[in-house]
Amino acid sequence: MSDAAPRATWALRAHAACEWVLWALTMNALWWLFTLAGAVVLGAAPATIAAATLTRRQLRGEKVRALRDFAAVWRAELLLANALLLPLLIPGALLAVTASALLATAGPLGPVSLAAAVLVAAICHIVIPMYVSYDLPLRAYVMTAMRWGVANLAQVLVALAGTALVVGASLAIPGIVPFLSIGAVIVIDTALGCAFFHANERSLAESP
Repeated sequence: MSDAAPRATWALRAHAACEWVLWALTMNALWWLFTLAGAVVLGAAPATIAAATLTRRQLRGEKVRALRDFAAVWRAELLLANALLLPLLIPGALLAVTASALLATAGPLGPVSLAAAVLVAAICHIVIPMYVSYDLPLRAYVMTAMRWGVANLAQVLVALAGTALVVGASLAIPGIVPFLSIGAVIVIDTALGCAFFHANERSLAESP
């Protein structure tokens, strides 16, 4: 009897882990589908917001109909998501490509480009879960995210570490890239961001 409880606990944890892997696979597939539906450039931002929104609902225990709800959020957020994220995603992608090329040639600007790309990635890691968690004026998200990141640097580093883990796994097993990587990054980032925001709210509520 003493071993039954630990075995049951591990079985439940394994089941929950498998459910989240399946969820990441689902979000990844829908992200690609709706990104392509928006001709990539106009589809990626609302697809990212849709995946983050549905992941937040999943974390809150709400009933989610993946395809129908994803499509609904994608359509509703098409304009706002692009207005919010395209100014971050496009420069971030260009900086990442530039950094990769310069680092390969040992160029002196390689580390600078890499640092700039990481900074943009850090802002995105805060802005995306913040957008699906709080109703702010559109122009306020980036500045609010930057202020929050400066005040909560450790949490930002944890979020970046989660992405680095997925990127490392993707480099080690390139076959998972089209099936899991993007979905995993969005799910991890949303889960961590929502947890950090909740902890911050609780801390503020408990402070005198």
